[in-house]
Amino acid sequence: IAMGMAKALGDDTPFTMLAGSEIFSLEMSKTEALTQAFRRSIGIRIREEAEIIEGEVVEIEIDRPADGGQAKFGRMTLKTTEMETIYDLGSKMIETITKEKISSGDVITIDKSSGKISKLGTSFA
Repeated sequence: IAMGMAKALGDDTPFTMLAGSEIFSLEMSKTEALTQAFRRSIGIRIREEAEIIEGEVVEIEIDRPADGGQAKFGRMTLKTTEMETIYDLGSKMIETITKEKISSGDVITIDKSSGKISKLGTSFA
């Protein structure tokens, strides 16, 4: 009956067959044998969804202080298939842009949740 139920649930459902001789062996206790069988049968599926903006950088404007310190503010114009938007940049995003050597004409992705910027390549348009 258990085999039939496991097959009906599909291949994704974990199923462990256990013989009586495995439980009543002299090498380990009944509790340990059942615990190991449960651990083999547990299946975990992790799914992650992330909101990502992908587009072409049209213009980058970074305000640098006169004393040559690190840039604190900036703006970036990003053109996607649906719209063209101006984003305000913080110091971490400016640091990533300079490290990745992103310039106008590059295609990038921005992870909305973490603010991570990745360069995909250069646009030919």
